[in-house]
Amino acid sequence: MTENMGVRLARYRAVESWLEWQISQVRAAISRLESEETATSARRPPLPVPDWKLEIHRTGYGAQPFRVHAGSCPDGQGRAVERAEALRLLGEGVESCPYCRPDAALRVLE
Repeated sequence: MTENMGVRLARYRAVESWLEWQISQVRAAISRLESEETATSARRPPLPVPDWKLEIHRTGYGAQPFRVHAGSCPDGQGRAVERAEALRLLGEGVESCPYCRPDAALRVLE
């Protein structure tokens, strides 16, 4: 083995040791964050699922109502709305989600 190879091997072993130290630091940080997250989620109850949701789209004219969803719809993201507002929005022509069909649940079929 030449001296040059020995130096290179020592450098790689030093890098390997440093990377092992780094991964131990990352694993410790992950463990700490998971513990904090578990403690935080145990303290606060989950938010109640709304009965109805309104999905909004941002346009050049501002935020516009896009689609009404049932509260449990996995496809719908948006703010919670009351039943009366959901009925009004559907009556004004806001689209009904084709997946959860709030128009059928609210009996607003065309």
